[in-house]
Amino acid sequence: MKRIFITFFIATLFLSCEDQLDRAPVDVLINSTAFENVDDIEAAVNGVYTSYNPNNVLDINEIFTDNCRLGFDTGGQKLNILNQIVNTLTNSRDIWVSRYFTANNCNRVIEAGEIVTVGSNEQNKFDNLIAEAYAMRALVHYDLLLYYGEDTTNPSALGVPYQDFVSSTEAPTRLSTQETVDKIKADLDTASSLLDDSITAKDRVSESFITFLRARLALITEDWNGVITNTNNIINNFPLANQSQYQLMFLGDQDQTEVVYAYDNVNGFNRNVAGEFIFTGTGGNFIGMADGLFDLLEAESINNNDIRFEVNTRDSDLPEENTINKYPAISGTYINDFKVFRASEAYLMRAEANARLGNFGAAANDVQAVRNARRATEDTAEAYSNLTTAIEDIAFERRLELCFEGHRYIDLKRYRTILDEGIERDPRDCEGNIPCSLSVNDRKWVLPIPQTELNGNPNIVQNPQWQ
Repeated sequence: MKRIFITFFIATLFLSCEDQLDRAPVDVLINSTAFENVDDIEAAVNGVYTSYNPNNVLDINEIFTDNCRLGFDTGGQKLNILNQIVNTLTNSRDIWVSRYFTANNCNRVIEAGEIVTVGSNEQNKFDNLIAEAYAMRALVHYDLLLYYGEDTTNPSALGVPYQDFVSSTEAPTRLSTQETVDKIKADLDTASSLLDDSITAKDRVSESFITFLRARLALITEDWNGVITNTNNIINNFPLANQSQYQLMFLGDQDQTEVVYAYDNVNGFNRNVAGEFIFTGTGGNFIGMADGLFDLLEAESINNNDIRFEVNTRDSDLPEENTINKYPAISGTYINDFKVFRASEAYLMRAEANARLGNFGAAANDVQAVRNARRATEDTAEAYSNLTTAIEDIAFERRLELCFEGHRYIDLKRYRTILDEGIERDPRDCEGNIPCSLSVNDRKWVLPIPQTELNGNPNIVQNPQWQ
């Protein structure tokens, strides 16, 4: 059952990182009056989940790349990001502010945990809540490193400030990649030490949540053995959804077979993931599915009875519309949960790790396992002949399997030097003077630190690509 959040309480309690610049030091005393017991901690942790915004990663991963095109009913919405306009003032602020906002919420919970009264029968509940705050703090800093880190494969490169305290006056500096990774790992270790192993709720932090995030962190830092170890755990505990289950997973959240963690989209505070692409009840889409992607999904449907074409698209009398339908309305309301971690992604991460290690047979088997789950019939994989062939196939499968879930930009960024290819849109997706490509070496593969942060924090350093 979806949670009912105490949004007014949380909204008045939590302030964004940007707001901190204007706060008086006395404001830090709020914890002593706002938090008195475990129920207060629980309400605040619910607010942490609510404040985590999955929508802003869709812009850069889907609309910025080759997965989207202008929609049939465009009114100019999202045009800047579709035009790949990125600078310190435009399209670089949303993820930064959102993630540090959530980090600050986590910090208030953690600090409040030191002063609240915990009853003798509440210790387990309390420990779980504090664990959730640590794990969510790790998740948001992973996101920040992913998009704003200078180079996640270089331990000495610029990472991001790690917001692990509540302060109204500090101007934090950027850590190195390795220092940022170490702090993320430390938060995950703390969360794991506090968390009850029996927690299996799909909309809250669990041990599987922690394991999955460790796998993603290992992937972006090229710790291939770490990827394999952590994805093995996920794959052993979460089966792939079959065709029917996959369809129901995105049709009103009716199946959770392969869901490890999902953002609990509630009525009254819904993120309306579909709203990133379409008018909600007042017209058609202002951002449509790219013709190039549509054709790939349609070909898989025709040739292999692949269910993903049916799940990701919507029938239309207008062939040029190509409406994205991965998050359809439920009784007229767009409150489908956003699937943050799924078992199929674990398979594809493990495939990539094995390919990078030269285990081409194992890599091909994992990709084929995902395909077999989505198709009407099963086939046997053939081992890849080399790394380039393996990455081409893994990238292809990730595009089909994870489209509109916030992965494409990061995938293309990770593969661009191996494949010698950046963003290449189908010519039909460039109509209206939309850019058709982004080169391998373009600086936009790393987001710039936003100007608001540069203005307010004298200790922050801009990414070299943007200086």
